[in-house]
Amino acid sequence: MKIGERLRGHTFDLIAVASCLVFAVVLLMHLWQDPRTRMLSDNNQDQIFFEWVLTHAAHAVSHGESPIFTDELNAPLGVNLMANTSILGLAVPLSPVTLLFGAGVTFAIISTLALAGTAVAWYFVLSRDVVSSKAAAYVGALFCGFGPAMVSQVTGHPNIAGQFLIPFIVRMVIRLREPGPAVRRGLGLAALVVYQCFINEEILFLTACALAVFLVAYLPPREMLPAARAALPTLGVTALAAGAVLAYPLWHQFAGPQAYHGLPEFVRGFSSDLGSFTEFSRRSIVGDPARIEKMGGATEENTFFGWPLLGLLVAVAVAMWRHRAARALVITTVVFGILSLGGVVRYEGEETTWHGPWQWLDDLPLFDSVVPTRLALVMTPLVGVLIALVVEQFIDRRPEPVGEESGPARPAAPILWAVALTVALVPLVPTPQPASDRAPVPVFFSSGQWREHLPKSATVVAVPGGWWEQLDAMRWATTADLDFKIVGGYFLAPDPNHPERHAMFGPSYPPTLSLLSGVANDGAVPQVTPDQQAQARTDVDYWGATTVVLADRHGNSEAVRRTVDQLFGPGRHVSDVWLWDVR
Repeated sequence: MKIGERLRGHTFDLIAVASCLVFAVVLLMHLWQDPRTRMLSDNNQDQIFFEWVLTHAAHAVSHGESPIFTDELNAPLGVNLMANTSILGLAVPLSPVTLLFGAGVTFAIISTLALAGTAVAWYFVLSRDVVSSKAAAYVGALFCGFGPAMVSQVTGHPNIAGQFLIPFIVRMVIRLREPGPAVRRGLGLAALVVYQCFINEEILFLTACALAVFLVAYLPPREMLPAARAALPTLGVTALAAGAVLAYPLWHQFAGPQAYHGLPEFVRGFSSDLGSFTEFSRRSIVGDPARIEKMGGATEENTFFGWPLLGLLVAVAVAMWRHRAARALVITTVVFGILSLGGVVRYEGEETTWHGPWQWLDDLPLFDSVVPTRLALVMTPLVGVLIALVVEQFIDRRPEPVGEESGPARPAAPILWAVALTVALVPLVPTPQPASDRAPVPVFFSSGQWREHLPKSATVVAVPGGWWEQLDAMRWATTADLDFKIVGGYFLAPDPNHPERHAMFGPSYPPTLSLLSGVANDGAVPQVTPDQQAQARTDVDYWGATTVVLADRHGNSEAVRRTVDQLFGPGRHVSDVWLWDVR
């Protein structure tokens, strides 16, 4: 077949792929105006973190350092990057981009590919294995890649939104009971599993759970044991191959330095709101942020399907109940929707007296590292597949898939289904993500002046040391290509005060930073005591700090400066920062 004939045969495929990329760029257009000077407005802190880990991956590649642990953050303890969302599967391959253009550009690229790549991957699988209509596959894939949950997650969570490997993992698992070479298929599945582990393990775990529920609902009892026997050789090869590659990284994650066990309690309690299922997300064309503010933040709107789509799904469940695959999809969707409600059900932001089944699972190993509301992420691809089936079965009127049980009767008026689907999906069309100019990094760092005033292998303490100061310090380090260490930062690490080493965000605050944070809050300069001076010396010695830095633009900076002067002696003003050499 000639190249021209091949292209004509794949015209729709090419249009589908190109349109998904265009849609993703449009949704992130405000960020793409200049990724180096702009940030997503709804979630600065996670973008700062991801730009730091992207820079670290490039630094590790160019300097031959470990990609899974760093002491450039949270000095002197460091950070276990396998236990944090370090997206090595994307950060390492794109390290040349980061080195050439900066982490802001790389972040924009991976966010764009997260949406477009997920939609394209689902289009590939749906059009080849689920429906015969490419139009049906395209509509379903658009929901999988650009549904409300995905648009919400791309707000600073490219590791969660980037699900482009998941459709292929699902495809391979579903086909395990078919005859085929176990070694080749096992190695292929292992490669996908390993790569997904280095993008996001939580999504991989949720996929495994969803496949388990789906297969139990899909397979008749008499087929379960033969299917398990047929899949076992391939799964054995997968376990051996993936286990060999992941053995050390996973040991490092769960038992290595700065490993933790379970998420912080307030994160484990972050569940879906029962009232959110009928509401529209803030980034949909009809979304009202004020109406849904109590139901969840901008980054975790995983259940905002809207009442038209929810009503349509009920109709689909009734109309297609005899369709075995559709029935299993509906059951799995309902199961994960209920689980996402968490241990205590919330309604319109208020806790109810109802308890959800998640309370029986949330203390189990692995489950204790799942954010309950993210269980609802499973619903988006399931609904996307159902949408593809609806388009083919009721609108496109294609033949029944071979091998299915007797399907639903054909409706007399497919136009009614088309109208219902349009009414359900059009309100969910997303609007571009808001972005704004970055807060400026001190000229001291952005101009490179720091090289003349900080000692070699410097360890910097940003004062006064609150939440945003920790993030600012990460931005300073990213600007300087991580050529100095910083104390603190934004990351997950074990809580030293928790007996089971549950995670906490950022470092624990020693007395000196607590003192300076209080000064920053009230602007009052205290009379520093000899004991506080001694404590400050103890703290900087513990950190191995060389330099304390205070940015001019910080609120109440004069009060903080005068307090630090009492602790360490007079500071030096250079450009737009104050410096104290504490060696």
